[in-house]
Amino acid sequence: MTRIRLVVAYDGTGFRGFQTQGSLRTVQGELDRVLSRVFSREIRVVGASRTDAGVHAIGQMIHFDVDHCPYSADHLRYILRAHLPVDLTVPRVDIVPDTFHVRHDVTWKTYRYELDTRAVPDVFRARYAVHVPYSLNVRAMQVASHYLEGMHDFSSFCYVHAQQPDKVREVYAFHVEERSDSLLLTVSGNGFLHNMVRIMAGTLIDVGRGRFQADDIQTMLGAKDRAKAGPTAPAKGLCLWQISYKPWPYLDETP
Repeated sequence: MTRIRLVVAYDGTGFRGFQTQGSLRTVQGELDRVLSRVFSREIRVVGASRTDAGVHAIGQMIHFDVDHCPYSADHLRYILRAHLPVDLTVPRVDIVPDTFHVRHDVTWKTYRYELDTRAVPDVFRARYAVHVPYSLNVRAMQVASHYLEGMHDFSSFCYVHAQQPDKVREVYAFHVEERSDSLLLTVSGNGFLHNMVRIMAGTLIDVGRGRFQADDIQTMLGAKDRAKAGPTAPAKGLCLWQISYKPWPYLDETP
């Protein structure tokens, strides 16, 4: 058996999320379809993260198994790029030992949420950034983001019907970076609950607007009540940026 890992990037606008959902167009469904054609057998990929409908990715990771791979990693990457749709591509292919698991071996994930802060929205970023037509207190957002760092029960910051029974996650770092015409919210952690990053982003936006104070984040975390936190920010501003794994001597993790 040969296990193959792919780095996958996609524009999430035209997908109903990553995970296969019957006849709906999903990232996993497209990958399964193309890989099954390339290898002339049924392929079912395993994904590292189940992004929601409309969420983008630059560093999604998947793996799949075949009895034998007749292609080199570079040749397979070329073949896949020729067969995949324009909104889905594979920047990298690795042949890995069958002991590697794309989901179980994750050590941290990084997501980025982008806000367009121009007075007039940038039409060329409209699919990937959320326009905020009002001024934001960036310093207050930066202070609030640090309250989200560390090990917490994030029940207040996830979809109320989230299937994960354990709501405790660790956020390693949360940065709010101001640029001339945008605001980037970048968060890294050991895992994220359903809608967690979007709810954190929506809450920080409300802090920036003055609807919450920065230290209200502590109260929200303690409440363990979704109703206490801010709104869920739109999906289009969110991108799965990078996934990292425990050190493997056979894998070069250089982006």
